[in-house]
Amino acid sequence: MFYNNFDNVYGEDRYGMVGKTGDGFREDRQLAIPCYRCHREPLIIAERNWMDTNRDDSQRYQIIVCCAHCGATDQFIVNDGREKQIGRLRHAHVRPSEQQLG
Repeated sequence: MFYNNFDNVYGEDRYGMVGKTGDGFREDRQLAIPCYRCHREPLIIAERNWMDTNRDDSQRYQIIVCCAHCGATDQFIVNDGREKQIGRLRHAHVRPSEQQLG
């Protein structure tokens, strides 16, 4: 679980890493993207795992999502190579955006 303080800008993740959190992909949030298996919305963000640091000093995260209906899991990368670069879902082949967060 990710801890945010009052201004929702700086926080500490479960590994004790402190820094700026510029994206809204947090655990227990919903994405308005259909599941690759049952084709129903929403996908729920189950985990946010730190991977490593990019060359521009941004933090790369693996986001694991789970379907609310059938339980299928999928994943994508946030800050994939550089800040604000979002990868595609591995199975659904859709690029999530912050506008799809609910």
